[in-house]
Amino acid sequence: MQRYFASIVDKDVLLSDDDIFHLTKVMRARCNDEIEVVNNHQVFLCEIKSIKPLAIKVKRKINEKRELKCKIILIAALLKGEKMDFVVQKATELGVNEIVFLESERTIIRVNRRDNSNRLDRYKRIAKEAAEQSCRLAVPDVSKVISINELSRIKADIKIIPYELNAGITKTFIDEINKAKEDQTIAVMVGPEGGFAEYEVNIAKCEGFVPVSLGRRILRAETASIYALSVISCLLEKK
Repeated sequence: MQRYFASIVDKDVLLSDDDIFHLTKVMRARCNDEIEVVNNHQVFLCEIKSIKPLAIKVKRKINEKRELKCKIILIAALLKGEKMDFVVQKATELGVNEIVFLESERTIIRVNRRDNSNRLDRYKRIAKEAAEQSCRLAVPDVSKVISINELSRIKADIKIIPYELNAGITKTFIDEINKAKEDQTIAVMVGPEGGFAEYEVNIAKCEGFVPVSLGRRILRAETASIYALSVISCLLEKK
């Protein structure tokens, strides 16, 4: 069933213009069709009462648990081409709550203020669509771009940084995630295509990030993000 994030006022569903177009033109919705609407982290079963004008009414609340027990922050170095789109999409599907974009020494992509705004708007759309597709109860926050010297802005109970020079066994990575208690925040910081410079890792360590290994193989930046989030999601779902 199609899911949308929308406002609800007195049991009336208020979709955005983009969602109205998607529902009526792409999905070709008809009267009496049902959709799911998420509002304030709660999901509701709703029914389309009319198409012109569009009228959607709440039928009942649906009780479900979709979100992870901890808040997950992915700090991801900006990647070139469509790689960043891929990371945003898959990170959303894997349950991340916030994606912070990082400009590091070896980041190929450099953005000015205008580019920054356009990119963030694009990533917000990707995150929203991925959250709807994966039946999330929340859309990740994708509103920040920081430099390596702004890591103090990241507030988390557990902080890890996969680092290729630590390639080997994953015990430290798993041990750190297993320390997490319900409602705590986990931050994972993944570097660009060329990896982190040594001084950047030292800055991260000073801010409380623990260097960890993601295994014996060296992963691409986009793979490292998805791998790390997959393991985190798996370990949290076991608890």
